[in-house]
Amino acid sequence: MKKYSYYVRLEGLNFDRLFKKLNSQNISIYNYNRPNYKTCEFGISLYNFYKLKKQNVFKDYKITVLKCFGLGFFINTFFKNVGMYVGAVLVFAVLILVSKTTLKINILGLENIKEEQIVELLNSINVKTGKINTVTNEEIEQYLKQNNQNISLVSVVKKGTNIIINIKEKIEKTSQNISPICAPYNLVVNSIEVLQGVAKVKVGDIVKKGDILVEAKSIVSNGETTFLTPKAVIDASVWITGSVELKNEEVIYKKTGKKQVISSFEFCKFKLFSTTNQVKFENYEKKVYNNYVFKNMFLPLKLNKIVYYETKAETIKNNFEQVKTDLINKSKQLAYSKLPKGNSVLNENVVVSKTTSGHIVTTYLEIKLLIEG
Repeated sequence: MKKYSYYVRLEGLNFDRLFKKLNSQNISIYNYNRPNYKTCEFGISLYNFYKLKKQNVFKDYKITVLKCFGLGFFINTFFKNVGMYVGAVLVFAVLILVSKTTLKINILGLENIKEEQIVELLNSINVKTGKINTVTNEEIEQYLKQNNQNISLVSVVKKGTNIIINIKEKIEKTSQNISPICAPYNLVVNSIEVLQGVAKVKVGDIVKKGDILVEAKSIVSNGETTFLTPKAVIDASVWITGSVELKNEEVIYKKTGKKQVISSFEFCKFKLFSTTNQVKFENYEKKVYNNYVFKNMFLPLKLNKIVYYETKAETIKNNFEQVKTDLINKSKQLAYSKLPKGNSVLNENVVVSKTTSGHIVTTYLEIKLLIEG
């Protein structure tokens, strides 16, 4: 272990006077070197170094610290970087201050209540944008419910510097319109019995999904119009279909194992340390990741990362006859998955259609559907 903390170089004249001063105070120096008559180099302890500096012993010389060891190295490094340390502390303090400040308030779910009413209530408990918010989520929820009789439920969530307030109102909009009876599928009308309302179709009509079958009937009495809810019993034939297509040739893209990552940081919607790199792959798959750096969004600092995976195109030729059975089974599974519960199949038919680019396999299921409304 070295007996000195600093190895220094002195440039000047009359070193004898300096060494007499050192001897008078019993100060030891180490590894003394004299490159020329105007320069000398030696090692000195940390305590003695700062003691002589305080006494201005080195005032007549140009002093340079060549090397530092042990505690001297730490102190020298600290003073060299003290500005950076102070800056880092200030930045961290600012970040903490900003994280506790409300920059935006989002109010969701309002229909009849005006947003200005909610903002006014929030301001009355000092929940404002641009200020540090010390009110808890539960206190905000309770205060809004107690001071607005039209609020049924309130949910408050703090995300970083944002406050999200979701409100459910007690007042619900009512509609005087009476819904008609509509076709739930594409169908053919076999029979129709209207108990109340006006029929818009007749037996044998081919109807598309969503078309009106029976609409409400209006009655005028004493100058007032009353709409009667449509009621009917309709028997219909419905064809449920499931189609699967196979191309003669398909182009698929496989990953080559190469990837390119472009990342940036985002603080309060401001991008930091971002670079705009050009994607070097001709074909690629893209995945985007957006995650907060700190858990529970202690600071709203996000890491945005885009990963590009290089892909290579490959053309595959399909043989229809080899997979025909599988395609038929898939089309059947798809058709049966669409069947309404409680309905049985009357007829099943599979049709294979050849196209310029491949084949289409379609399964048709005929069922009887009873529509009551």
